Amino acid sequence: MADDAGERQPAPMEAGGRYNDHSHHQATGGAFGLPMIAPAFASMAPSGPVVLADYGCAQGRNSLRPLAEALARTRALIGAEPAISVVHVDQPANDFAALFLLLRDDGESYLRADANVFASAVGRSHFDQVLPSGSVDFGWSSFAAHWLSAAPVTDAGHVWPHLADPAVEQRFAAQAAEDWRRFLASRARELKPGGALVVVQPCLGEGVATTFPVLMDWTQQALEAMEREGMLTTAERRRMTLLVYERRLDELRAPFASGAFAGLEMVAEEARPMPDPFWPAYRADSDAEALAGRHLGFFRAPFMPSLIAALDPARDAAFRTAFAARLESELHARMLAAPQPLLEPMTIHSALLRKVG
Repeated sequence: MADDAGERQPAPMEAGGRYNDHSHHQATGGAFGLPMIAPAFASMAPSGPVVLADYGCAQGRNSLRPLAEALARTRALIGAEPAISVVHVDQPANDFAALFLLLRDDGESYLRADANVFASAVGRSHFDQVLPSGSVDFGWSSFAAHWLSAAPVTDAGHVWPHLADPAVEQRFAAQAAEDWRRFLASRARELKPGGALVVVQPCLGEGVATTFPVLMDWTQQALEAMEREGMLTTAERRRMTLLVYERRLDELRAPFASGAFAGLEMVAEEARPMPDPFWPAYRADSDAEALAGRHLGFFRAPFMPSLIAALDPARDAAFRTAFAARLESELHARMLAAPQPLLEPMTIHSALLRKVG
């Protein structure tokens, strides 16, 4: 195991608006946090320029509903006249074009409902401070904080950190702990006193070793087969680790063990299991091809860009396309041969945090 850490960073979601098209799973999980928006505003008194922040926006589809709710709550407090800024935050390579086209064209865009709301974006990692200190009234982050800022090792050897060797998994756990504190401390600096933040993220429930055990095992088998056949080098295959770490409940709560952390209080939290959202349709129609298509869309949109980014830089575009097609073909065959829930076990943790003061 190599010790050179931090050289790999997570790749952005699949571009061209395709993450918007294939993030139903993330939307279903994110909805678990919606009931925390109303209490977030219950004791808030917005003043001065009002700013709502969307941390880890991706291409925006899954932010429309929570931001519409937050805007409605804001309007109830400040009235119809004051302008409101909505700032979407994601890494520099994010598909911001898809985000702004969605905001302009989609019938559910919050811009259509309120002419005095103004959208902008920041292309920086949310593990650092990205907005001025004391400027944010409300923040929302869904299915973003479980992505890591960087790889703690560059040759982890398994595609999924929770299925890697214990020593490797421990390195990922340490990175996840550091990143969680960085994320929280950055939000604490940005929030106004009394401002609130809702964070929704997948986590591991009690007694659960990993999410997606079957899906990620199939992915690992396919990558190892490509290595044996010479399509991938050993180095390429070993660094194909998705920079995702779903924290355990005690890891999520750890920064608040002694009370407020960096000026943030955890006001409320909830952990609820979420079954595979695609499985009910299969039980109704037994359409294995449709089920496989949904599972493949879920896998490809967030994860395929990261696997492609782990290829040697000298690999040309044709090879990268061929690699993605081969991996998708291998997974498709397995999904058709053994239809089953693949996006579980998963627990969704929703937390309402408030800036002290």
